Amino acid sequence: MAVLVITCESCGSKFKLDSNKLIKPRNKVRCSKCSNIFVVEQPEEDGLIHIEISDEESTFIPGAGSEETGYSADREEKRKRFPGKKIGLAAAAGLLVIIVLALALGPGRSLLAPSAGKNFPKEPVQPTVTITDSVQAYYLENLHSGQVLVIEGEVLNESSKPVSFVMIEGKLYNNNDAVAQVQRCYAGNSLTRKEIANLKIPEIQDKIMYREGKNLKNVRIPPGGRVPFMLIFHNLPEMSNLSNYSVNVISSKFD
Repeated sequence: MAVLVITCESCGSKFKLDSNKLIKPRNKVRCSKCSNIFVVEQPEEDGLIHIEISDEESTFIPGAGSEETGYSADREEKRKRFPGKKIGLAAAAGLLVIIVLALALGPGRSLLAPSAGKNFPKEPVQPTVTITDSVQAYYLENLHSGQVLVIEGEVLNESSKPVSFVMIEGKLYNNNDAVAQVQRCYAGNSLTRKEIANLKIPEIQDKIMYREGKNLKNVRIPPGGRVPFMLIFHNLPEMSNLSNYSVNVISSKFD
């Protein structure tokens, strides 16, 4: 049995795949992280192959040239319900939800060579950054794109060192428990409700994807430091087709 390593073209996740599952020269596969469908060229197999990912096999790759570390296999994803009804700009109010905790823990390594009979504590290779319980979700009306869903909250640096470039990923799920939309942002970027209502979507995306954060809030976050984040979804599916959402820290970097 030959084992292939393939990479999702959309989210960058890596998977191990038994080559015996690929029968045709060009095979369609679906990423079970972001539901992206792409082609794997390798002899043989017809039809769509759904790749199930185990935690041990999955690794997030932020993109070419990125320095961020991937999220850990230790992270457990939990989902939350959507706000009960749509509301306009004047009446928009945040609805508090129980947050998803996502621990970006990675395999540790010892800083000192172990002496006989002694076990030295290991320091994490990856930062420990979590999302606090302050998350809220609400709808606003955008002048150019119609109704948008805003999810905002804070991240907390639980590491013993300063951390930079924290990235958050939000997912919307439909009634079939499949991912309907994925949105990302960097921590430290927040918009006012007036800005969300009046700016064009590309302008909004540029602002929430500023890597260093507004006023460098996403650089050298001290231990115990909190930084706000904001995810903004547009072109929303019908509310009746959406069931819940999740929010997770997917990358960060020690200074």
